Amino acid sequence: MVEPVHLNGVKFLPVGIDDALNTIVEYIPKRKGDYFCFANIHVVMECHSNVHLRKILNQSAANFADGMGTAGALKILGHRFKNRVRGTDFMLKLCDLASKENLKIILYGNTEATLNVLEKRLSELFPSLNIVDSISPPFRELTKEEDRIMVDRINKSDPDILFVSLGAPKQEKWMAAYKGRIKAIQLGVGAAFDFIVGDVNQAPVWMQKTYLEWLYRLPQQPKKTAIRMLLLPEFLVLLLKQFISERILGFNQKRNCK
Repeated sequence: MVEPVHLNGVKFLPVGIDDALNTIVEYIPKRKGDYFCFANIHVVMECHSNVHLRKILNQSAANFADGMGTAGALKILGHRFKNRVRGTDFMLKLCDLASKENLKIILYGNTEATLNVLEKRLSELFPSLNIVDSISPPFRELTKEEDRIMVDRINKSDPDILFVSLGAPKQEKWMAAYKGRIKAIQLGVGAAFDFIVGDVNQAPVWMQKTYLEWLYRLPQQPKKTAIRMLLLPEFLVLLLKQFISERILGFNQKRNCK
């Protein structure tokens, strides 16, 4: 069994996509609303300045290294595993399994237009996939009545898997708030909906593998990409401090994530 490790105080399960799938499948029968996060540098740095968000991630069932930056940082710290677990790739892999095992899924987040295209696209890729509902919530906080209706709607559909696409860190906060109220496992897949329908173009595989994905996304999402790239220097400083502490001085190798 692979034990969680930490990166700047955030726990990660250092595994590749196949082991991540095996891990998540074990939680489906539990019906407790366990949630899983796919974290990149942006999320890690948000947790550095936000104790509440860090607590949310550290109380998840597991966090996986979504970005090449987080995956590379964990490997620098000595944790060996095969590749990152990209939210989009994982969603497609889990949908493939769900279609074969007759697992029911719900899509939550984004716009009605995107969800309509996404349902069609997933049905084309996986003809046996059982999509029991798709929900585009309002772009504001739900009222108490809307909240109750939404939870009832999800649970009455009795899904096994709930894919949540609200953007980080909103989706992580959302999943934590609904753990236990929603029975299905929850996966915060970020921009996966947009990638799958083609609203945002994916970088070529060679650019993803050579840490150049940001360069491909810059013209499509200039402000968002630039803001995230500005986090890199501080992230590298924190990584260096952790490397010296753990790999050279031998401190904090068992440090708890709180």
